Amino acid sequence: MRKEINRKGFSLVELMIVVVIMGILIAVAVPLYTAITKNAEKRTCQDNQRAIRAAHARYVLDNANDSVGKIFKDGHTSFNGSSENAQDVFKEDFLNYFDDGLLPHCPTHGAYYTVSFNSDVDIVIKCSEDGH
Repeated sequence: MRKEINRKGFSLVELMIVVVIMGILIAVAVPLYTAITKNAEKRTCQDNQRAIRAAHARYVLDNANDSVGKIFKDGHTSFNGSSENAQDVFKEDFLNYFDDGLLPHCPTHGAYYTVSFNSDVDIVIKCSEDGH
């Protein structure tokens, strides 16, 4: 009598082919994911800068009789997010133009905004991350 051999499963060659295909897919997917993530961070950062600029414009319009463009507390002429806390630098009524009274921040880890003026009504916002 012949003994039947159970041949369920995959051969070593089939498994190696699957591993190679998965490696190729991962090699393609990781750089795409990284590029998409960086692009999303850049767009979010640019949107945050626009939000700060728009809040400043609303602040100037709402406080037209006060000193134009004076969003900083006394003694401050600019904001460098790497070393100062926004609540200590910006006037509270300016921060009220943002959700929860907090200045938006760059989504890139460790990046910060520098806010200053190049004229009485023109605000300059720069991100510390290159390309933002």
